[in-house]
Amino acid sequence: MVNVSLTKEREQIVFGKDSVIIQKHIAGIPGGRSLDVTDVTDEVLHAGHIIITDGNGEYKPLKVVTNEGVKSYDSLPEGYSYAGILYRSILTKKPSAAIMISGVVNDAAVEIPYGAHKAAIKSALPTIMFVKDEVADSTATSTEESESASESASN
Repeated sequence: MVNVSLTKEREQIVFGKDSVIIQKHIAGIPGGRSLDVTDVTDEVLHAGHIIITDGNGEYKPLKVVTNEGVKSYDSLPEGYSYAGILYRSILTKKPSAAIMISGVVNDAAVEIPYGAHKAAIKSALPTIMFVKDEVADSTATSTEESESASESASN
């Protein structure tokens, strides 16, 4: 199991797309998890990254491969399953992660396209919905309108 130092050091991750990628966070793994980042070469894991688990307490980001300058996700390793989606960008030297298991992801804005993993994630985590910007805007608007109508009707 991975241990993370909880000593506070002032640092800032400049990646303003977190709220664009994660359109709505409904639920996550309580308390988050420390990630095993031994295979990660980047300094930052960005919101929207696929997180996997071995089912025995080990969580890690799905490996990324680069082919002719284009990043993509590697295949799911044997014995692992999809745990969720990284909720906020984190530094790999402080790999404490909030892992979303239910919510809305704008997959048009993610740093690394989900590719074939998208269908598998939908199957493994059916409460994660993937949308594009314009769909997310209309979904949020219609949800807010229906909630307002419900509140008005109950008053």
